[in-house]
Amino acid sequence: MRETGIDPLILDAGDLFFSTSKITKNNKKSELFRAEAIVDGYSEIGCDAINIGHYEVLNGLSFLKKISDKTEIPFLSANLKKYNTNELIFEPFKIINKGGLNIGIIGLMDNLPDTSKSMKIDNYLDAGNKYIKLIFNEVDVIVLLVNIERGKQATLAKDFPEADFIITSGSTNMTRSNTPQEQGGPLVYSCGKQGKYLLTVDVGMKNPEEPFVDVSAQEKNIKQINKRFERLQKKDPSKSLEEIYADQSNVLKLIDGYKTDMIEAEKAIESAINTLEYKNIALSRKVQDNTKMLDFVNSSLLTCTTLDRTPKTNLQKSKSESKKRNKLNSGHSNHDGHNH
Repeated sequence: MRETGIDPLILDAGDLFFSTSKITKNNKKSELFRAEAIVDGYSEIGCDAINIGHYEVLNGLSFLKKISDKTEIPFLSANLKKYNTNELIFEPFKIINKGGLNIGIIGLMDNLPDTSKSMKIDNYLDAGNKYIKLIFNEVDVIVLLVNIERGKQATLAKDFPEADFIITSGSTNMTRSNTPQEQGGPLVYSCGKQGKYLLTVDVGMKNPEEPFVDVSAQEKNIKQINKRFERLQKKDPSKSLEEIYADQSNVLKLIDGYKTDMIEAEKAIESAINTLEYKNIALSRKVQDNTKMLDFVNSSLLTCTTLDRTPKTNLQKSKSESKKRNKLNSGHSNHDGHNH
């Protein structure tokens, strides 16, 4: 993208570190190495902000601070605090200018591990709305990075009505282009699990006072309606749909509904002032690898595999390690991480 002159805003909503929810003496070396390698990789890519999520704090505050201090990537959290002093541990928000727009990014979480004795969290709803209000007049767009469990994600658009975009982590749910969104409210996106998909949102903004219209959803709706028309038309390509199904009132009613939906979708696209196009890109073998990054990922995974090895007296290791080696030898990167 950068080679074509596009300067993307790259964000991570949390649960980036580690491949397991429990750090033990058997996996600690490899997991800590993995976390540091991920941050090194994100630094190379050029990430703009990382939200602190549940997994980031699994190994305690000291490690988290160590890893954040070694990178220029901003770590954000508007409600993660030191237990004894009640001070915020990281910056609550970051304002970044992209494409002439001031974009305010706020980080939130709501799932602190039981082992986190030196940290605590404030209510994420109160903290989020507090900082939205604080930066509202300073920015053109507000993006929330929210790490919470899936059950709480359904109400996010109503919880934060003044936000523009909400990117979530903490569940395996993945937003599709036809996923229903709150009318006139913030658009909520979730990337799925294990880094298998890259979520992209291309934004065109002309008036900060107007809502965003997801033209990709409308375009997909039009495409689906046209496919339905094509299937109905196959019965007799020489006649109109009304002629073909003149004696089938239920089908005619369906056709009228499709036409109404298409007109509304076309009007929505034509009248849109602020537009966005949403895509989920599957990170499959079809995606061309950057040679430098591929070598970095493969060498990092190989190190993790080596550090994970247990003594030969433990006979329960061969299966998982052989799977990792097979993935490494395939010539493609593998990130057994979490939903970001």
